[in-house]
Amino acid sequence: MKHLKLLALLSIMLTSCVSTKVSSANNYDYKVLKAKSNYIIETNDGKKIQAFQFLQENETSLLGLQNEKEIEIEKNTIKKISKISAGKTVALVVGGFAVAVIAPAYINNKPVGL
Repeated sequence: MKHLKLLALLSIMLTSCVSTKVSSANNYDYKVLKAKSNYIIETNDGKKIQAFQFLQENETSLLGLQNEKEIEIEKNTIKKISKISAGKTVALVVGGFAVAVIAPAYINNKPVGL
């Protein structure tokens, strides 16, 4: 049961470590995107484009690479653009592990692993 709780905690933390860069909340301001950075693009039809390496934008679309192939995405089809936050992921995994393993041992006053 403890392993199931730990697995659930880790999966929640790993999926929540993204920050939204472009959406309706910032009036679709594409100026925040950095060239040669990887993003996750969610389109209006619910499709997710993973590992999109942004190269440049023009008036109507974004240009980038996905799996070493150049692709162009029309701006009017984009719902939001997110970026994976690796530093936050590592901190949350380490913190989650400490809470899941060390905290119960401390509370029960028993050594870890027994």
